Amino acid sequence: MASKKAEERSVPTFDHSVHSELGGRLGELVDEVLRLHGRVMSVKRPSVLGGPGQTFVLASVVLAAEPPTVARIARSLGYTRQAIQRLADVLAAQGYVSYEDNPHHKTSKQLVATALGRQVYAQVNQESAEWTERISQGLDVAALDQTLEVLRQVRHNLEQDKSASVQGGTEQQ
Repeated sequence: MASKKAEERSVPTFDHSVHSELGGRLGELVDEVLRLHGRVMSVKRPSVLGGPGQTFVLASVVLAAEPPTVARIARSLGYTRQAIQRLADVLAAQGYVSYEDNPHHKTSKQLVATALGRQVYAQVNQESAEWTERISQGLDVAALDQTLEVLRQVRHNLEQDKSASVQGGTEQQ
């Protein structure tokens, strides 16, 4: 009987025959990132907040150099404004953030962390630190640095490709 690891690797996710070697490797990397994302989202649950989306938005507000808007957070995280708006509204209803007037824009409010929001963020951040310390056991710092660099380059290439597609009028709907 095949091991569970071998079984997971054998599930095809795309047709390698239509990719160059480099394109195929990138496809495998994207597949692995998506699988990792699924695993992280299924096990990493902050005890206080309702889910990872709320954690990302609260962190974006708490850690921002100046109070961000919903649109700015959405652009930064790569989500739709509407998705971030829903999460921000939940955080506001829970008293973790407040909407304040934006001196740079009449209708786009800024999000500001409340004292409770900063306290909750500190708790969630501590939980995250403990979790990442456990999961990082046995990993090589240099390998992680290289992986981070590759992932950032792929993200940059995606952003450039999207920008070129929009400017050229060929953005897919």
